[in-house]
Amino acid sequence: MAKRLSSRVSLFAALGLGLLVLAWGLVWLQGIFLEERDEALAEVAARRRALEQFALIELEQRLRAQLDETKPTIDAAREDPLLPAGQFMLYDRGELVLPRQSHPLSGSGAPVSAVYLRLQQDPASQWDGQVDDDEPWNVRVQLLVELKQALEAGDREAIEGSFRDLLAHRAAFVMATERDLPTMLVGLEMLQRQARPRRELMAGLLRDGLTGQTSRLDGAQRQLLKRVDRFTSKDLRYLADRIIALCEAHSVLYSDFSARIDEALERKGDPPAVPPLPDPTPREPMLLDHGRWYVIPARDDRVYGIEVRVGSLLEEITAAMRERALLGPEDEVKGRSTARAAAVSSVGLEIASPTWAAATDAAESRYRLKAMVEGIIALLVFGVMGLGIIIYRRRHRFLELKSEFVSAVSHELRTPLASIRLMAETLERRTKDVPRARDYPTRIIRDVDGLSFLVENILSFNRLERGRWVPKPETVALSELVEKLGRDKDSWARRPAALAIGDVDTTIFADPDLLQLVLTNLARNGCQYNERDPAEISVTTEPCSPGVFILVKDNGTGIPEGQSERIFDDFYRAGSAQKTRGSGLGLSICRKIMEAHDGHVRVRETGPDGTTFELYFPALKGTS
Repeated sequence: MAKRLSSRVSLFAALGLGLLVLAWGLVWLQGIFLEERDEALAEVAARRRALEQFALIELEQRLRAQLDETKPTIDAAREDPLLPAGQFMLYDRGELVLPRQSHPLSGSGAPVSAVYLRLQQDPASQWDGQVDDDEPWNVRVQLLVELKQALEAGDREAIEGSFRDLLAHRAAFVMATERDLPTMLVGLEMLQRQARPRRELMAGLLRDGLTGQTSRLDGAQRQLLKRVDRFTSKDLRYLADRIIALCEAHSVLYSDFSARIDEALERKGDPPAVPPLPDPTPREPMLLDHGRWYVIPARDDRVYGIEVRVGSLLEEITAAMRERALLGPEDEVKGRSTARAAAVSSVGLEIASPTWAAATDAAESRYRLKAMVEGIIALLVFGVMGLGIIIYRRRHRFLELKSEFVSAVSHELRTPLASIRLMAETLERRTKDVPRARDYPTRIIRDVDGLSFLVENILSFNRLERGRWVPKPETVALSELVEKLGRDKDSWARRPAALAIGDVDTTIFADPDLLQLVLTNLARNGCQYNERDPAEISVTTEPCSPGVFILVKDNGTGIPEGQSERIFDDFYRAGSAQKTRGSGLGLSICRKIMEAHDGHVRVRETGPDGTTFELYFPALKGTS
């Protein structure tokens, strides 16, 4: 009774300890599941941050490349008023240069147009009698009068001389544009009406400019655009129309000039169309006006910028990332910065992707599934504990049945064992003097050797498969291994066999035991799958660089077509081999051994006359 009580106490103690271990294990598993979920969520977040950072770097590079490509055009637009500059920004020493901010004078008058009309009607009427005759304006008017007189007289030499003097005076004396430009336009209109000047000359005076040895005259288009702030809107439009008329008459380009005049007339003193710089000398690339303008740090007291479309750039970046398989077809790069001025490196980009939510839900689902499995395991464990109690109660009955079973089996085995012994003694007595029975021991030994080789193959296969047999390569003389193969012929040749040894005078860096096993398996297969008498096995070598080929050839039945690769699979036996005893492990072991030596084994050739196997060892150690 006391013994039973002690047993029950031990059982309950074991159950209590089991419950504590189970509770601890469940808590530990729960912690692992939570950690896996957090790692999965962190991985999703990290990938998202990495893609957003990649997109930001791509945006910075595209913006910088776009500005670098445009910078020469900005510099050109600064010097050439005919070039468009509405999409450019240029600050020089803190002063806004581009987009152009010059605009016509306020007021509704047209004083310059009046000067132009008076010069056109009677140039002499503009002579200023209150100053000396050599005053530049009076000289200019006098030269215009002389040009008009020469044109009226039709004297070509006088026309050319007068016009040359007029151009020389323009180059020598800088005069206010309000006087210089009307004078020049009146002279050009006189020439156009009466002298038919060359187009090249008119193109230079109206657009391209003329360059002398020491001076340069701007064309009328550029001269007017550079001094927009000297004219009223009416004067600006009137003079521009006169220039355009002359350009049309002489086929001179003026479309860009007309566009720049329209832009100047539209400004009318309005505030600049570009946002001010938050810092006169920004230290890093910035986006202004909610991403409309891109500017780079000042260089040589100049700050360059261009008008950009960040939305279009983000669409291009999205397409590029999709092509690189970084984003899915529904993923998109979006901007989330609304600041009026922000450094490009701090612009917030986000990857709008349904895959993030799906990945997060998947991580949560996996966690819930594992938690459910954990609960099921707990229920199973409790069930097992309940079954344990039931099993404990039935233990004694089981032991009784076991004892009865062993007794019955022992009794039943006595009769067959006695019969086997009796038949063995009878066989021994009856074959004692029979000569034909003398090879029984040899057959038994041969079968035992075959069984031992099969067991050795199975053990070798298991060791190689599990990585427990690591090759221990050393310098091995191939001739010694082949000679040993010949000495052990009785163990692998189940029929009369002849081993032919070719050129094997070479050394190999390999594990000798494993290489011996490879040669034995190939030789045994050559005899086993052979119908000729005797079976012929030959071993020879063939040099290659670097390494060596070992060729093992037999005169067996050959390998069926299309199975030269499959015969190296585990437990695979070719069609013709089904009638022959074997495990299908020999060639598989050869392949694993050769792979462990960084080499290979393959069927070089096969046919009705036999098969040649090629062993390749890459690390050949040549003998001296």
